[in-house]
Amino acid sequence: MPTARRAPALAARFADLVGARDAIKALENAGIDGDEIALLGPAAERARRPVNPKPTDRRVVLYLAGRVLRGALIGAAIGLVVATLVGVVVLLVTDLAAGLLVACVLGGAFLGATVGAFVSVERSVGLADDWALTFEEATGPVWVGVYTSDASDRARARQALERAHPLELRALTSGSAMPDGPGGP
Repeated sequence: MPTARRAPALAARFADLVGARDAIKALENAGIDGDEIALLGPAAERARRPVNPKPTDRRVVLYLAGRVLRGALIGAAIGLVVATLVGVVVLLVTDLAAGLLVACVLGGAFLGATVGAFVSVERSVGLADDWALTFEEATGPVWVGVYTSDASDRARARQALERAHPLELRALTSGSAMPDGPGGP
């Protein structure tokens, strides 16, 4: 997590941790490094001190399970179609047994499901350290801070945060006060 002494270049306030999770994914998809993203404010601090991790773990599993299953099914369907086409072409060209077609179809479906599941996990899990905190039970508004000094990163981060529809978006300059007072959001 970025140092607490330095103000983020951008800070966006969201109504809850779910909105913050969406913002973190939008930032990462825009090319912002996960190390430059942090949750800020009282709700984030409450999320850092979970009372019982079991409900949080359950929420993470449910969040990922549907996405992984959907990715695996889409991958299996694509693999099935591609492998069937390849198998038919191989059968026509080589005059091998029809068992080869079945092997191609099954292998393609398995490979497609595996690749689809992996891609789905990669696209669903945030790499920012604070991404997992967005599944905690803490309520209330939360700030997503972006700590970057690069102008192009700031511009991309601003666009990504605007698309995430924050309640408030602030660009902070060096030495300026953090949102909600000098101690931070």
